[in-house]
Amino acid sequence: MLIEDGTGGGYKSKVTQQNELKTAGESRSIQHEASKVDEQAYQVIGTATLSSGTVVPMHLKNTSATKKMVITYIRHQVIDQSGGTAIPNASNYFSVRFGRTYSSGGTEVTPVNVNRGSGNAADATTYNDDPTLAGTATEIDRWYTKAEADMNIFVKEGSVIIKPNNTIELAYVGDQSSGTIYARLSFIMVEDD
Repeated sequence: MLIEDGTGGGYKSKVTQQNELKTAGESRSIQHEASKVDEQAYQVIGTATLSSGTVVPMHLKNTSATKKMVITYIRHQVIDQSGGTAIPNASNYFSVRFGRTYSSGGTEVTPVNVNRGSGNAADATTYNDDPTLAGTATEIDRWYTKAEADMNIFVKEGSVIIKPNNTIELAYVGDQSSGTIYARLSFIMVEDD
């Protein structure tokens, strides 16, 4: 018995000595697949100047009517902080949150498509530089700062999903009087099934 390709091309499948059909497979990360096939993988960078209280280096809103924003990686770093309590301590931490909406201020930034040459743009509105936000934040994760310039990475492999018209913010809670919080977020846009 022969198994043909079914398209009239005359291609036949091979059977191994163990009487198994020879096949080949390829495995790709979700981010690679979204970038290569759909050209819908993005990164955005945000910064803010530290001050006592909560500062927001990044706030994102999914503005698509049909696509989910799937978060794959978050990176943050605190640089040149001064004043306040010496770190590490329980009062200074990075926070990932849902729920608040943009009111004013900050600086609008554009996520970059990491498939260089793609004409696709993210359906997202993004602000950095400590915008004013309204509503109540729901925290989903936090990291306590261990040392100056310590970089932390949050890997969720696509489990954090922002549906249309929803938001995510990256915040820093602390008592420093100066310094910089840096944050980078990687995400893909996928059709809402």
